[in-house]
Amino acid sequence: MVTFKMCFALMKPFCNLLAFYALGVLHLVPVQADVTAYASDNVSRTFDDLPARFGYRLPGDGLKGYLVTAKPDNACQPISPPPVLRDNASSVFIVLIKRLECNFDLKVLNAQKAGYKAAVVYNVDSDDLISMGSNDVDILKQIDIPSVFIGESSARSLKEDFAWEKGGYIVLVPDLTLPLEYYLIPFLIIVGICLVLIVIFMITKFVQDRHRARRNRLRKDQLKKLPIHKFKKGDEYDVCAVCLDEYEEGDKLRILPCSHAYHCKCVDPWLTKTKKTCPVCKQKVVPSQGDSESDSDSSQEDNEVSENTPLLRPMASASTQSFGAISESRSQQNVMESSGEDEDDDEDDDSDSSDEEHNTESVVVQLQHNMERDSRERNTV
Repeated sequence: MVTFKMCFALMKPFCNLLAFYALGVLHLVPVQADVTAYASDNVSRTFDDLPARFGYRLPGDGLKGYLVTAKPDNACQPISPPPVLRDNASSVFIVLIKRLECNFDLKVLNAQKAGYKAAVVYNVDSDDLISMGSNDVDILKQIDIPSVFIGESSARSLKEDFAWEKGGYIVLVPDLTLPLEYYLIPFLIIVGICLVLIVIFMITKFVQDRHRARRNRLRKDQLKKLPIHKFKKGDEYDVCAVCLDEYEEGDKLRILPCSHAYHCKCVDPWLTKTKKTCPVCKQKVVPSQGDSESDSDSSQEDNEVSENTPLLRPMASASTQSFGAISESRSQQNVMESSGEDEDDDEDDDSDSSDEEHNTESVVVQLQHNMERDSRERNTV
Protein backbone atom coordinates (compact mmCIF):
# COMPACT_ATOMS: atom_id res chain seq x y z
CA MET A 1 0.00 0.00 0.00
CA VAL A 2 1.27 3.44 -0.92
CA THR A 3 1.35 5.51 2.28
CA PHE A 4 2.21 9.12 3.05
CA LYS A 5 5.67 8.13 4.32
CA MET A 6 6.46 6.28 1.09
CA CYS A 7 5.38 9.25 -1.02
CA PHE A 8 7.46 11.58 1.15
CA ALA A 9 10.50 9.29 0.79
CA LEU A 10 10.09 9.28 -2.99
CA MET A 11 9.65 13.03 -3.16
CA LYS A 12 12.55 13.88 -0.83
CA PRO A 13 15.38 13.80 -3.43
CA PHE A 14 13.32 15.84 -5.86
CA CYS A 15 12.54 18.38 -3.14
CA ASN A 16 16.27 18.63 -2.51
CA LEU A 17 16.79 19.25 -6.21
CA LEU A 18 14.14 21.96 -6.15
CA ALA A 19 15.79 23.54 -3.11
CA PHE A 20 19.12 23.49 -4.92
CA TYR A 21 17.70 25.39 -7.85
CA ALA A 22 15.91 27.79 -5.53
CA LEU A 23 19.22 28.45 -3.79
CA GLY A 24 20.80 29.06 -7.15
CA VAL A 25 18.10 31.59 -7.97
CA LEU A 26 18.72 33.37 -4.67
CA HIS A 27 22.43 33.60 -5.37
CA LEU A 28 21.75 34.50 -9.01
CA VAL A 29 24.75 32.99 -10.75
CA PRO A 30 25.49 35.44 -13.59
CA VAL A 31 25.64 34.04 -17.10
CA GLN A 32 26.33 37.39 -18.79
CA ALA A 33 27.98 40.65 -17.85
CA ASP A 34 28.77 44.06 -19.25
CA VAL A 35 31.93 46.10 -19.36
CA THR A 36 31.06 49.77 -18.98
CA ALA A 37 33.99 52.01 -19.91
CA TYR A 38 34.35 55.70 -19.03
CA ALA A 39 36.79 58.04 -20.77
CA SER A 40 38.36 61.19 -19.38
CA ASP A 41 35.91 63.36 -21.31
CA ASN A 42 32.91 61.60 -19.67
CA VAL A 43 32.26 59.47 -22.75
CA SER A 44 31.04 55.99 -21.87
CA ARG A 45 30.46 52.79 -23.78
CA THR A 46 29.21 49.37 -22.90
CA PHE A 47 30.73 46.12 -24.18
CA ASP A 48 29.37 42.61 -23.91
CA ASP A 49 31.36 40.02 -22.05
CA LEU A 50 30.97 36.53 -20.61
CA PRO A 51 32.06 35.64 -17.05
CA ALA A 52 34.40 32.70 -16.50
CA ARG A 53 33.21 29.45 -14.90
CA PHE A 54 35.94 29.60 -12.29
CA GLY A 55 37.14 32.10 -9.75
CA TYR A 56 35.06 34.52 -7.71
CA ARG A 57 31.88 36.09 -9.01
CA LEU A 58 31.65 39.77 -9.69
CA PRO A 59 30.13 41.86 -6.89
CA GLY A 60 26.48 42.71 -7.27
CA ASP A 61 27.20 46.43 -7.67
CA GLY A 62 30.06 45.77 -10.08
CA LEU A 63 33.84 46.11 -9.88
CA LYS A 64 35.41 49.46 -10.74
CA GLY A 65 39.07 49.68 -11.72
CA TYR A 66 41.71 50.96 -14.10
CA LEU A 67 42.46 48.89 -17.19
CA VAL A 68 46.08 47.93 -17.86
CA THR A 69 47.45 45.78 -20.71
CA ALA A 70 49.35 42.70 -19.58
CA LYS A 71 53.09 42.37 -20.21
CA PRO A 72 53.56 39.91 -21.82
CA ASP A 73 50.13 40.27 -23.37
CA ASN A 74 49.24 36.53 -23.27
CA ALA A 75 50.03 36.22 -19.52
CA CYS A 76 51.30 32.69 -19.94
CA GLN A 77 54.28 33.68 -17.78
CA PRO A 78 54.38 35.93 -14.72
CA ILE A 79 53.35 39.44 -15.78
CA SER A 80 54.30 42.89 -14.62
CA PRO A 81 52.51 44.15 -11.53
CA PRO A 82 50.07 47.07 -11.74
CA PRO A 83 51.52 50.59 -11.69
CA VAL A 84 52.11 52.39 -8.42
CA LEU A 85 50.32 55.69 -7.97
CA ARG A 86 52.32 58.69 -6.82
CA ASP A 87 50.08 59.53 -3.87
CA ASN A 88 50.18 55.88 -2.71
CA ALA A 89 46.40 55.76 -3.00
CA SER A 90 44.93 52.29 -3.04
CA SER A 91 43.36 51.72 -6.45
CA VAL A 92 41.92 48.71 -8.21
CA PHE A 93 43.65 47.61 -11.41
CA ILE A 94 42.19 45.25 -14.01
CA VAL A 95 44.49 43.56 -16.51
CA LEU A 96 43.69 43.01 -20.22
CA ILE A 97 45.04 39.66 -21.46
CA LYS A 98 45.29 38.17 -24.94
CA ARG A 99 43.85 34.74 -25.67
CA LEU A 100 45.75 31.62 -26.95
CA GLU A 101 49.10 29.94 -26.18
CA CYS A 102 48.01 28.70 -22.70
CA ASN A 103 44.97 27.90 -20.63
CA PHE A 104 42.60 30.52 -19.28
CA ASP A 105 43.09 29.50 -15.66
CA LEU A 106 46.85 29.97 -15.90
CA LYS A 107 46.42 33.47 -17.36
CA VAL A 108 44.07 34.50 -14.55
CA LEU A 109 46.32 32.96 -11.89
CA ASN A 110 49.33 34.92 -13.19
CA ALA A 111 47.22 38.10 -13.10
CA GLN A 112 46.23 37.37 -9.51
CA LYS A 113 49.81 36.74 -8.46
CA ALA A 114 50.86 40.04 -10.05
CA GLY A 115 48.36 41.91 -7.85
CA TYR A 116 45.42 42.59 -10.17
CA LYS A 117 41.86 42.44 -8.82
CA ALA A 118 40.27 41.13 -12.04
CA ALA A 119 41.22 39.92 -15.50
CA VAL A 120 39.72 40.64 -18.91
CA VAL A 121 40.65 38.10 -21.61
CA TYR A 122 39.91 39.04 -25.21
CA ASN A 123 39.50 36.93 -28.32
CA VAL A 124 41.83 36.92 -31.31
CA ASP A 125 40.55 37.50 -34.85
CA SER A 126 36.96 37.06 -33.62
CA ASP A 127 34.29 38.80 -31.59
CA ASP A 128 32.73 35.54 -30.42
CA LEU A 129 32.36 35.18 -26.68
CA ILE A 130 33.71 32.02 -25.06
CA SER A 131 32.84 30.63 -21.65
CA MET A 132 36.22 30.17 -19.98
CA GLY A 133 36.68 26.96 -18.04
CA SER A 134 39.41 24.94 -16.38
CA ASN A 135 40.31 21.30 -15.81
CA ASP A 136 43.21 21.82 -13.42
CA VAL A 137 41.91 21.46 -9.88
CA ASP A 138 45.12 22.70 -8.29
CA ILE A 139 45.00 25.97 -10.21
CA LEU A 140 41.28 26.41 -9.56
CA LYS A 141 41.84 26.25 -5.82
CA GLN A 142 44.28 29.16 -6.05
CA ILE A 143 42.16 31.54 -8.14
CA ASP A 144 40.35 34.16 -6.05
CA ILE A 145 39.69 36.96 -8.57
CA PRO A 146 36.86 37.26 -11.12
CA SER A 147 37.49 37.22 -14.86
CA VAL A 148 35.50 37.88 -18.04
CA PHE A 149 35.90 37.28 -21.77
CA ILE A 150 35.32 39.89 -24.52
CA GLY A 151 35.66 40.09 -28.28
CA GLU A 152 38.62 41.47 -30.22
CA SER A 153 36.89 44.70 -31.32
CA SER A 154 35.86 45.43 -27.74
CA ALA A 155 39.46 44.96 -26.59
CA ARG A 156 40.73 47.32 -29.31
CA SER A 157 38.30 50.06 -28.24
CA LEU A 158 39.23 49.64 -24.60
CA LYS A 159 42.94 49.96 -25.37
CA GLU A 160 42.55 53.02 -27.56
CA ASP A 161 39.99 55.05 -25.58
CA PHE A 162 39.51 53.75 -22.05
CA ALA A 163 42.90 52.51 -20.81
CA TRP A 164 44.51 53.82 -17.63
CA GLU A 165 47.09 55.66 -19.67
CA LYS A 166 44.24 57.52 -21.43
CA GLY A 167 42.70 58.56 -18.11
CA GLY A 168 39.77 56.21 -18.30
CA TYR A 169 38.41 53.42 -16.13
CA ILE A 170 36.02 50.53 -16.51
CA VAL A 171 33.29 48.91 -14.42
CA LEU A 172 32.61 45.18 -14.68
CA VAL A 173 28.85 44.88 -14.08
CA PRO A 174 27.30 41.40 -13.71
CA ASP A 175 24.01 40.65 -15.41
CA LEU A 176 21.98 38.85 -12.76
CA THR A 177 19.17 37.79 -15.09
CA LEU A 178 18.87 34.07 -15.65
CA PRO A 179 18.02 32.43 -18.98
CA LEU A 180 14.69 30.73 -19.50
CA GLU A 181 16.33 27.30 -19.61
CA TYR A 182 17.54 27.73 -16.05
CA TYR A 183 13.93 27.87 -14.85
CA LEU A 184 12.22 25.75 -17.48
CA ILE A 185 14.32 22.58 -17.43
CA PRO A 186 14.20 21.89 -13.66
CA PHE A 187 10.53 22.90 -13.57
CA LEU A 188 9.67 20.42 -16.33
CA ILE A 189 11.71 17.71 -14.63
CA ILE A 190 9.98 18.18 -11.29
CA VAL A 191 6.51 18.38 -12.87
CA GLY A 192 7.22 15.22 -14.88
CA ILE A 193 8.37 13.35 -11.78
CA CYS A 194 5.27 14.47 -9.87
CA LEU A 195 3.04 13.26 -12.71
CA VAL A 196 4.81 9.89 -12.73
CA LEU A 197 4.33 9.55 -8.96
CA ILE A 198 0.65 10.46 -9.29
CA VAL A 199 0.17 7.88 -12.04
CA ILE A 200 1.92 5.21 -9.94
CA PHE A 201 -0.26 6.08 -6.95
CA MET A 202 -3.47 5.93 -9.01
CA ILE A 203 -2.52 2.60 -10.60
CA THR A 204 -1.68 1.12 -7.20
CA LYS A 205 -4.96 2.33 -5.73
CA PHE A 206 -6.90 0.98 -8.73
CA VAL A 207 -5.28 -2.44 -8.36
CA GLN A 208 -5.99 -2.50 -4.62
CA ASP A 209 -9.63 -1.48 -5.12
CA ARG A 210 -10.08 -4.07 -7.85
CA HIS A 211 -8.55 -6.79 -5.68
CA ARG A 212 -10.75 -5.79 -2.74
CA ALA A 213 -13.86 -5.79 -4.94
CA ARG A 214 -12.94 -9.22 -6.33
CA ARG A 215 -12.65 -10.62 -2.82
CA ASN A 216 -16.05 -9.16 -1.90
CA ARG A 217 -17.79 -10.85 -4.81
CA LEU A 218 -18.95 -14.43 -5.18
CA ARG A 219 -17.21 -16.61 -7.74
CA LYS A 220 -19.12 -18.64 -10.30
CA ASP A 221 -18.11 -21.93 -8.71
CA GLN A 222 -19.29 -20.67 -5.32
CA LEU A 223 -22.58 -19.53 -6.82
CA LYS A 224 -23.24 -23.00 -8.24
CA LYS A 225 -23.01 -24.47 -4.74
CA LEU A 226 -26.02 -22.47 -3.56
CA PRO A 227 -29.24 -24.51 -3.85
CA ILE A 228 -31.98 -23.62 -6.36
CA HIS A 229 -35.64 -24.29 -5.62
CA LYS A 230 -38.55 -24.19 -8.06
CA PHE A 231 -41.44 -22.32 -6.52
CA LYS A 232 -44.69 -24.20 -6.04
CA LYS A 233 -47.96 -23.07 -4.62
CA GLY A 234 -48.05 -23.59 -0.92
CA ASP A 235 -44.33 -22.98 -0.41
CA GLU A 236 -43.27 -20.88 2.52
CA TYR A 237 -41.97 -18.04 0.30
CA ASP A 238 -43.71 -14.81 -0.53
CA VAL A 239 -41.96 -11.86 -2.26
CA CYS A 240 -38.54 -11.33 -3.85
CA ALA A 241 -36.77 -8.54 -1.95
CA VAL A 242 -34.91 -7.38 -5.07
CA CYS A 243 -37.67 -6.94 -7.65
CA LEU A 244 -40.57 -6.92 -5.11
CA ASP A 245 -42.57 -9.31 -7.31
CA GLU A 246 -44.52 -12.19 -5.86
CA TYR A 247 -43.26 -15.64 -6.70
CA GLU A 248 -45.10 -17.51 -9.42
CA GLU A 249 -45.36 -21.17 -10.22
CA GLY A 250 -42.07 -22.52 -11.62
CA ASP A 251 -39.89 -19.54 -10.65
CA LYS A 252 -36.29 -20.49 -9.88
CA LEU A 253 -35.37 -19.30 -6.42
CA ARG A 254 -31.85 -19.09 -5.03
CA ILE A 255 -31.81 -20.19 -1.39
CA LEU A 256 -29.10 -18.48 0.67
CA PRO A 257 -27.60 -19.96 3.85
CA CYS A 258 -29.50 -17.38 5.89
CA SER A 259 -32.78 -18.97 4.66
CA HIS A 260 -33.71 -16.00 2.48
CA ALA A 261 -34.85 -16.77 -1.05
CA TYR A 262 -34.71 -14.60 -4.17
CA HIS A 263 -35.18 -14.91 -7.90
CA CYS A 264 -32.01 -16.33 -9.47
CA LYS A 265 -32.06 -13.59 -12.10
CA CYS A 266 -32.23 -10.97 -9.35
CA VAL A 267 -29.79 -12.17 -6.72
CA ASP A 268 -27.12 -13.79 -8.93
CA PRO A 269 -25.87 -10.46 -10.38
CA TRP A 270 -25.85 -9.01 -6.88
CA LEU A 271 -23.69 -11.84 -5.54
CA THR A 272 -21.25 -12.01 -8.47
CA LYS A 273 -20.90 -8.30 -9.28
CA THR A 274 -21.66 -6.37 -6.08
CA LYS A 275 -21.11 -8.23 -2.82
CA LYS A 276 -21.44 -11.78 -1.57
CA THR A 277 -23.87 -10.98 1.21
CA CYS A 278 -27.60 -11.36 1.61
CA PRO A 279 -29.33 -8.19 0.36
CA VAL A 280 -31.64 -8.16 3.39
CA CYS A 281 -29.75 -9.35 6.46
CA LYS A 282 -26.19 -8.73 5.15
CA GLN A 283 -25.12 -12.17 6.32
CA LYS A 284 -22.10 -13.56 4.47
CA VAL A 285 -22.89 -16.10 1.78
CA VAL A 286 -20.48 -18.99 2.44
CA PRO A 287 -21.58 -22.01 0.42
CA SER A 288 -19.04 -24.47 1.82
CA GLN A 289 -16.08 -24.89 4.16
CA GLY A 290 -13.66 -25.40 1.28
CA ASP A 291 -13.25 -21.73 0.46
CA SER A 292 -10.91 -21.13 3.36
CA GLU A 293 -8.76 -18.46 1.81
CA SER A 294 -11.52 -16.28 0.43
CA ASP A 295 -13.70 -16.82 3.47
CA SER A 296 -10.94 -15.86 5.90
CA ASP A 297 -10.36 -12.66 3.95
CA SER A 298 -14.05 -11.94 3.87
CA SER A 299 -14.43 -12.62 7.59
CA GLN A 300 -11.69 -10.10 8.30
CA GLU A 301 -13.44 -7.57 6.12
CA ASP A 302 -16.72 -8.21 7.95
CA ASN A 303 -15.09 -7.43 11.27
CA GLU A 304 -13.81 -4.10 9.96
CA VAL A 305 -16.06 -1.14 10.58
CA SER A 306 -16.64 1.15 7.61
CA GLU A 307 -19.07 3.85 6.64
CA ASN A 308 -21.30 1.19 5.04
CA THR A 309 -21.49 -0.93 8.20
CA PRO A 310 -25.10 -1.02 9.49
CA LEU A 311 -25.69 0.36 12.96
CA LEU A 312 -27.63 -2.73 14.00
CA ARG A 313 -26.15 -5.94 12.65
CA PRO A 314 -28.62 -8.82 12.36
CA MET A 315 -27.77 -12.10 14.05
CA ALA A 316 -26.66 -14.89 11.77
CA SER A 317 -29.36 -17.23 13.03
CA ALA A 318 -32.15 -14.66 12.80
CA SER A 319 -34.54 -15.15 9.92
CA THR A 320 -37.85 -13.56 9.15
CA GLN A 321 -40.70 -14.64 6.97
CA SER A 322 -40.76 -11.33 5.09
CA PHE A 323 -39.07 -10.89 1.70
CA GLY A 324 -38.90 -14.53 0.77
CA ALA A 325 -37.65 -16.12 3.99
CA ILE A 326 -38.43 -19.76 4.72
CA SER A 327 -40.81 -19.98 7.63
CA GLU A 328 -39.44 -22.02 10.48
CA SER A 329 -42.38 -21.41 12.76
CA ARG A 330 -43.95 -24.77 12.03
CA SER A 331 -40.81 -26.69 12.79
CA GLN A 332 -40.28 -24.64 15.91
CA GLN A 333 -43.95 -25.16 16.85
CA ASN A 334 -43.59 -28.91 16.33
CA VAL A 335 -40.51 -28.94 18.48
CA MET A 336 -42.31 -26.95 21.13
CA GLU A 337 -45.36 -29.26 20.96
CA SER A 338 -43.21 -32.37 21.20
CA SER A 339 -41.29 -30.88 24.08
CA GLY A 340 -44.65 -29.96 25.69
CA GLU A 341 -45.93 -33.51 25.30
CA ASP A 342 -42.75 -34.85 26.84
CA GLU A 343 -43.18 -32.50 29.73
CA ASP A 344 -46.82 -33.62 30.17
CA ASP A 345 -45.74 -37.26 30.15
CA ASP A 346 -43.12 -36.49 32.72
CA GLU A 347 -45.68 -34.70 34.84
CA ASP A 348 -48.10 -37.68 34.57
CA ASP A 349 -45.35 -40.06 35.57
CA ASP A 350 -44.45 -37.86 38.47
CA SER A 351 -48.10 -37.64 39.57
CA ASP A 352 -48.54 -41.41 39.28
CA SER A 353 -45.46 -42.08 41.31
CA SER A 354 -46.56 -39.56 43.92
CA ASP A 355 -50.01 -41.20 44.11
CA GLU A 356 -48.42 -44.59 44.57
CA GLU A 357 -46.22 -43.27 47.32
CA HIS A 358 -49.25 -41.66 48.98
CA ASN A 359 -51.24 -44.91 48.84
CA THR A 360 -48.34 -46.83 50.30
CA GLU A 361 -48.01 -44.38 53.15
CA SER A 362 -51.78 -44.57 53.90
CA VAL A 363 -51.68 -48.38 54.01
CA VAL A 364 -48.75 -48.31 56.41
CA VAL A 365 -50.53 -45.84 58.67
CA GLN A 366 -53.73 -47.96 58.64
CA LEU A 367 -51.78 -51.09 59.61
CA GLN A 368 -50.14 -49.24 62.47
CA HIS A 369 -53.56 -48.16 63.81
CA ASN A 370 -54.93 -51.70 63.63
CA MET A 371 -51.96 -53.14 65.50
CA GLU A 372 -52.28 -50.56 68.27
CA ARG A 373 -56.03 -51.30 68.66
CA ASP A 374 -55.42 -55.08 68.94
CA SER A 375 -52.79 -54.55 71.62
CA ARG A 376 -55.16 -52.43 73.72
CA GLU A 377 -57.93 -55.08 73.50
CA ARG A 378 -55.55 -57.79 74.74
CA ASN A 379 -54.54 -55.70 77.70
CA THR A 380 -58.16 -55.11 78.78
CA VAL A 381 -58.98 -58.81 78.66
